[in-house]
Order: sequence, then structure tokens, then C-alpha cells
Amino acid sequence: MSSLQSMQLRLQQAVMAAAASSPPELVGDGIADAKTRLAIYRHGYRARLREALAGEFPALASLAGRRFPSLLDRYAEACPSEHYNLRWHGAGMAAFLRYALPWRERPAFAEAAELDWAISTCFDAADEPAIDAEALAAIAPDAWAGLRLAPPQHLQWLALHSNVDAFRSAADSAASRPHLRRRAQPRQLIVWRQGLTVRYRALEPMESALLAAAARGEPFATLCEIAAGHAPPGQAVARLAVLLRGWVDAGLIGALQPGET
Repeated sequence: MSSLQSMQLRLQQAVMAAAASSPPELVGDGIADAKTRLAIYRHGYRARLREALAGEFPALASLAGRRFPSLLDRYAEACPSEHYNLRWHGAGMAAFLRYALPWRERPAFAEAAELDWAISTCFDAADEPAIDAEALAAIAPDAWAGLRLAPPQHLQWLALHSNVDAFRSAADSAASRPHLRRRAQPRQLIVWRQGLTVRYRALEPMESALLAAAARGEPFATLCEIAAGHAPPGQAVARLAVLLRGWVDAGLIGALQPGET
């Protein structure tokens, strides 16, 4: 390692360290002494981390309120950035909030971070094609039973006990902060991208079961059986047809995979 690289490394360590300690190469001048100059670098580094993280977690910011800046500082101290791209620094936020006091006593904080990160990573996911209604209309009647519906790979599933999606929606639309509500049983919520727009919504039990089965690669005949277990007699196929058209319109079916006739 060259002397310049060694000096740069010592300065980096001093800027990122929990406790300030000036490297010998950092000297004062007529404007500021070495300690003050290091403090400026340390403050600027943490301010940039906080700024980048704040942009990734609007639902968490809305939920945490005045505690949000201190939460970000604690996260940055416990989980230093290790990637050359600052965009990925927030990857461990939800896990941090699940074990770190006092936030682990507020499970909604981790759920909000999980939702925010799912939206962020979904936006960055690779582009994938989606089928349209014409592709469905072209399927032969005797091919439906073995047909498999493949959702896009960027589709993400979240099990949420709290209404943190309402906090994200309020943050996105600059609406009033909602009241936090918690349910005994979790709701299934999906996050996906349609074109350049990331969408998220909760699923009713029947739709959740059907979409999960499609993601597992179950054939359409199995989806009909699942629908029959959730819908009143005689309504299963009609309700499945409505859901299927909704999935196509929302870009939730990335491909059709033919099976045995």
C-alpha cells in the first residue's frame, strides 16, 4: 500500500469511527485546528448517510416522527456502510429494528422499513415482460387445465400486522399521518412494478392463496380447486376469472407456461 493510500485509509477510519481521533497527517491552519476540521468531515459523512437513508424510508419516517433522525444515527453507528454504492446502506434496516432497543418493542417500525425497502428494490429490479388480455384469449380451451401462470420475479410478499402501508401512502401523497393500527392476524401484501410505477396492495385470503399457488408453479386446474375452497358453490370459476383479468391488467402475470393438455 502506498503512503497516500495509507493516509487516505487512516482518514477514512477517523471519519467513520465512533469516537473521534485525528490522524497525524491532519493538521490545522489559520481557519480551523485539526480537531475542528475532522469534526466537519465526520458531521458531513453522517449527514450524507442520514440524507440517503431518509430518502429510502418514507413510511418509517412518517411512523417514527421526531424519533426518525436519532433512529437513522443509531442505525448508521450499528451498521456502517460497507458497499461502494450508498444506495444499499439501508438493506439491514428492518433487521436492525427487530433486535435493537427501543425499536424492537414497536414491531411496526420494522414492518414499515420492510415495506419501504421492498418498494425501493422493486423499482430497481430488472425489467420483465407481462402478458396482455390477447395472450389469454389465444389459449385453446383444452390447454387451460395444465396452464401455469408465472408472476414476475420482482413480485415481493410481505406479512404485515400493522397498517404501515397507510403510512407509506400518506407519505407519498403528502397526506395527514394516519393512526397506527395493529391486527392479531397478519395481512398479506404484495409489492410489484408495472412499467415504471411500483405498486403495493393487500390481498384477501382467496386471492393470496391463488397468487401464491401460481407463484409456486401450480397448474390452472389446481387454482380452480383452491378457488372452490374459498368461494360459495357455483361462484369459484367466475371469481377466479375476475381475479385473473385483474392480474393481467396490473402486470402481475409475466408469462404463460403451457402444461399437459
